[in-house]
Amino acid sequence: MTFKKSIISAVTVSLVGVTIASTQPAFASSSAAAKEAIQKNQDDAKALLKQIAAANEEGIKLDQQIKDNSAKIATQEAAIKEATDEIDNLSTKIDAAKEEVAKRTTVLEGQLISLQKTSGDAVSGNVYVDFILNSDNLTDLVARTFTVNKLNEASKEALADVNESKAKLTDLKDNQEKAKAKLEADKADLEKQKTNLLDLKDKATKNQNDLTKKINDNKKALTALKADYDKANKAETEKELKELAASAAEGEKGTDSSVGEGKKATSSAGNAYAWGQCTWYVKAVAPWAGNSWGNGNQWGASAAAAGFTVDHNPAAGTIISFAAGQKVGSWAADPSYGHVAYVQSYDADKNTVTISQGGLGFGSPAGPNTQTVSNARSLTYMVDCKFNPNFWTNLSA
Repeated sequence: MTFKKSIISAVTVSLVGVTIASTQPAFASSSAAAKEAIQKNQDDAKALLKQIAAANEEGIKLDQQIKDNSAKIATQEAAIKEATDEIDNLSTKIDAAKEEVAKRTTVLEGQLISLQKTSGDAVSGNVYVDFILNSDNLTDLVARTFTVNKLNEASKEALADVNESKAKLTDLKDNQEKAKAKLEADKADLEKQKTNLLDLKDKATKNQNDLTKKINDNKKALTALKADYDKANKAETEKELKELAASAAEGEKGTDSSVGEGKKATSSAGNAYAWGQCTWYVKAVAPWAGNSWGNGNQWGASAAAAGFTVDHNPAAGTIISFAAGQKVGSWAADPSYGHVAYVQSYDADKNTVTISQGGLGFGSPAGPNTQTVSNARSLTYMVDCKFNPNFWTNLSA
C-alpha cells in the first residue's frame, strides 16, 4: 500500500543565540520510513534536553551572580550610611569648635575691656598701650605688663588649640566626604551591573521557555508519528498476513491443541521457524526478531542477549513473551514452550494490550488471531532497537 503522512522533525536550538530554527516537513511512505522519522525525532529531542540542561545551569549561575551583586550593593549602602553619619558627626563637632572660637574671642575682648577700665583715661587710643601708660609707678607697670602678657599668652594658646581642633575636624570631614563619594560611585557601578545581569537573566529565561516549547512540540510530533506508524504497520501487517495465509494454505496439516512451540514444518523465506507456530507468526510480522531465539518462553532472554531492549513497558510494535504455563487471558501458554505474540495496541488507562498471534491451536494457525490481555505492565516485551516507543518514559526515568 502507499502511505504518505507529513511529519515534523525537531531541529537544533542555539543556546548562545536563543534562536530556534523552523521545523522542516518530511514524508513517510511506509512504517519503516515512519520508524526512521521517529528515531530522528528522538535524537533531536535528546539534543534539546541537553540544551535545556545547559540553559538551566546558566540560569542558576546568573541567579547566583545577581544574589552576590545585591549583597555587595547592600554592603555599599551600609558603608554610605556609616560615612554619612560620620560626616554629620564631624559637622557637629566643627560647629562646636566654631562656637568655642567665638566664645574665646568674646572672653578675650571682655578681658581687654576690663583692663581698659582699670587703666583709666585713654592716652594713645590703644587699650594695651594706655593700660601701660596709666601705670602709677614702675612696680605697677611691671605688674600690668606681666598681666597683659599672661592674658595674651593664655588667649593665644586657647585660640590656637581650638583652631587646630577645628582644622583637624575639617580635614576629617573632607576625607570622609571623598570616601562617601567613592562608595556612591561604586554603588552606581554595581547597580549598573545588576541591571545587565537582570537583562541576561530575562534572555536566559526566554531561551529556556523557547526550548521547553520546542521539546513539547517534539512530544506532540512523536505522538502523531507513532500513530502514523501504528496505522501503516497495521495495514502492512494485514496485507502480509493475507498473502502468507494464501501461500501457506496448502501446507496446513491439521490442528493441534497446543498454542506454543511444536515440531518444525516447512519454513517461509527468511523465517526459520515452523509454519503454524506462534514463533513463525511473530517472525513474519516482526522481521527484526532473530531466527534462532528458541521457544516462546526463551525469546526475552534471547532478545536481550542480542542487544534488544527487554522490559515491562507495553507499546504497539513490540513483541510480548509468555513463560511456560503463564496465563494468556482465558487460556494458558504451553507448559513447556510458552508463547509469543505481537502487540497491536496498548490501552494505558485499562492496562491492557491487544495482541495478534499464530499457532496450531487457533482456527487460523498462520494468524492473525487477535486477543486483548489484561495486566499489561506485568508482562515481558521486546523492543526493536531501531524504534523504541518508550523513548519518553525511559528518557525521563
